Amino acid sequence: MSQTLDDLLQRQEHARQLRLASRPKFRRINSLDRIPEHPSQDESENEDKTSPHRHFIKLRRQRTADGSLLRSQDKSSSSSTNFLLFGPQLVMRLLLTLIRSILYIPLSIAAPSFWLSALLWIFWKLLRVPIGLVKWLLSGDEEQQPGAVQRQRTVLLSGGSTMQTLHMARNFYGSGARVVVFEFEGLFGLARFSSSVDKFYVVPKPSSANAEQYIDALCHIVRKERPTVYVPVCATSPAYYDSLAKPHLELLGCASFVPGVQETQQLDDCLQLFQRCEAQRITLPPHTVITAQEQLQQLYEQGFAGGYRHIFMACGMQGVMERHKYILPHRRVELPKFNQHEISERQPWLVVRDQPGYHHYVTCTTVKDSRVVANVSCRVEHHTKNLIPVRRDDEAQIELWLRSFFAKVRFQRSINGHISFRLVKSPAHGGQFVPLGVRLGVALPYICHNRSHAQVLCRAIKCMCIHRRDTEEVEARRWSWSWSTLERNGSTAALDKREALFAYWDPLPYCAYYHFQLPLESVKLFLQRRNRSETKSLSATRIAAPVH
Repeated sequence: MSQTLDDLLQRQEHARQLRLASRPKFRRINSLDRIPEHPSQDESENEDKTSPHRHFIKLRRQRTADGSLLRSQDKSSSSSTNFLLFGPQLVMRLLLTLIRSILYIPLSIAAPSFWLSALLWIFWKLLRVPIGLVKWLLSGDEEQQPGAVQRQRTVLLSGGSTMQTLHMARNFYGSGARVVVFEFEGLFGLARFSSSVDKFYVVPKPSSANAEQYIDALCHIVRKERPTVYVPVCATSPAYYDSLAKPHLELLGCASFVPGVQETQQLDDCLQLFQRCEAQRITLPPHTVITAQEQLQQLYEQGFAGGYRHIFMACGMQGVMERHKYILPHRRVELPKFNQHEISERQPWLVVRDQPGYHHYVTCTTVKDSRVVANVSCRVEHHTKNLIPVRRDDEAQIELWLRSFFAKVRFQRSINGHISFRLVKSPAHGGQFVPLGVRLGVALPYICHNRSHAQVLCRAIKCMCIHRRDTEEVEARRWSWSWSTLERNGSTAALDKREALFAYWDPLPYCAYYHFQLPLESVKLFLQRRNRSETKSLSATRIAAPVH
């Protein structure tokens, strides 16, 4: 029996020796193979002294023992360090909790599209890197050819808070141009979030007191970015200040797609425009000029203002720079509300009778050398003020009226720029279109254009640049403008701002508008109405047209 037990112990010892010999050099310290089979058995006595594992095991044991000893010795120092860092860690935890409760939780619940748009924007930014690399590799052969353009065309746009500027920036970007946008201080920079905008600037808002500062800011941007052309949108400021800056920018090599100062005053001043139309026998609505408060009272006595809707517009420099426009009240007792405005020979006002019950139209007309090169028109819905694309027959009549207008009304210099006409189709005049007003700048119907309009505009810009170099050659070789270069959409549905703002490759402006700009505008409008009710200031209703 004892011999059998001895044989069994020898076999177990032999198996243990085989396991130790076949084990890797680096193994876990707490392995079960290290535990002896018998409590009185010492592993070191049975191992071979020449084994390469013995010294390693002893070192590991010693390191383990030293490590546990060191950890026990560092307990006091770690506790003192934790005590010193308790205050900063508590502040950081409170700060992170506050940020999470203020920003993360509301945005994750109320605005999940914000994170989706942000992820799409980041994805598109990362995707642009390999795309740009491929474009650079493909354009390497073209750059080596003689006469190739070495510098990308840069376009400067204004009105970075409007949808017109955002849409125009996307069109120019799709046409291969580099886009730089600026906006005035205090306005929400919607175009800042667009991937089609390369640079975004903030400049002081122009006024009669700081016009020089505004011109200096534009010149600084032109010197830094070297744009080829400046296209003012003129939606948040009058075009008069851009016309003042035009000669300064042209001296720096930047063409301005805006008329001169004299032509701007003649177009933005409704009184001068109506006088020119009367001289050329263009049909106009009933209107009268007011140069004193007594004449305004006489309109009610003579019955001119009764039973009709009349538009009360400022003329002269006040109309050009301030753009005051009101609806004339039906009752005479409400006239004292207009006493805060000056009405005199120096500051005349124009009363224009609106055509009741007839459709109003708004155009966005691109003019080059006093010729219409592109136009898009929309009908203004009476109740909702939404813009609806016009039908084919109305569009053809509007284009015919525009060509006739620029053929009859001549200016001292050729007109280059965007002009918005407000027309009404009057059956009282045989179904002809009658102008109610005009304004320089890009109107909201521009969002009906696609990138083909930017290509047409680039051709106009190229023609302007060539015209400065060689006038005779350009006059001999006239550019042929084709209306078919613009894609026409046959839909008669109202223009949807959501559809105009959203682009799958540029989703962030959509989220910035509906989750930041629109709530801020609502709060601002609420505070303005509250201040009006408290101070009982002027409550005359302005024209609620979204295009001007």
